[in-house]
Amino acid sequence: MGFLSLDDAEWAPTLSFMTLTVNGEPVDPELINQEFSQIKSWHEQRSQVSCCERDDEFLAQAKENIIGRVLLNQKAQSSIPDLSEAEISQAVEQLKKDYGGEAQLFAQAGVGPAQMDLVRQQVAANSKVDKLVRQICETKTPPSDNAIRKHYDENIELYTTEARVKAMHIYKSLRQTEDKEALFTECCKVRQELVDGADFAAVAKRFSDKPEEEVDLDWFKRGELMDEFEFVTFSMKVGEISPVFASYHGFHIAKVTNKEPATPQPFEEMKDKVLEDLQHGQQNQDIKAYITELRRNATVEETNDDEEANHQT
Repeated sequence: MGFLSLDDAEWAPTLSFMTLTVNGEPVDPELINQEFSQIKSWHEQRSQVSCCERDDEFLAQAKENIIGRVLLNQKAQSSIPDLSEAEISQAVEQLKKDYGGEAQLFAQAGVGPAQMDLVRQQVAANSKVDKLVRQICETKTPPSDNAIRKHYDENIELYTTEARVKAMHIYKSLRQTEDKEALFTECCKVRQELVDGADFAAVAKRFSDKPEEEVDLDWFKRGELMDEFEFVTFSMKVGEISPVFASYHGFHIAKVTNKEPATPQPFEEMKDKVLEDLQHGQQNQDIKAYITELRRNATVEETNDDEEANHQT
């Protein structure tokens, strides 16, 4: 998922007054704030609109996600044997490799070299959670070929290449003129030259405000260029010259030189990936079921700090 700023003015004050405890363990409100921000950002990126009307739903989901992680951590710390110092050292060394060095590891952990003991404690705790998760997700029987094929067929969109377009581009900036109508008329005349058969690259070299190396945009997928340009080019045919169209920055003319439609990738080529996805999905279900059972027997309390302060006075 994507991330929103953690300085979210709308939610930070609300969450700061909320105290959540799980089996007597207080939860840092900032963890819920971060989880809420990630959930909301993910949904907004998918829909490309603000989801403010769903904030209560996202907050409830964030709380449950954090509660689940706390419960899993509590269970791991109480049920998984402690790691030896050698095992912890080995895990720390692996993290250094994964992050590209000791400095990067400290930066990721938000501590300095003098706090290596804290890093080791966190590594030990995380390793116990990892061991518990592996125990939960142990599968004795791998999915059958029929199950793998069924997952592929039912989720074919996951194994389909994205549509691509290859295009050329002429651009005229609005910053260089105060007469937009005159510039638009000039662009229309140039477009007519192209429709009549003029060489696109030669006209672009003469007329475009972009350098010559930016005329041919090569292949691109949705989400890689500005929306206005993609909306036009993905609706065009190969060889077609677009109308003159505008963006916030200026006027554009495009020519599509090639297209590739979204195409399902052959099952045999994707079989290993499908198996991995199927197993990952099953593992998520196993973990969710395990947390649901922990949640059933847990004591989760949510109090308002203002109310608690008034009660104490």
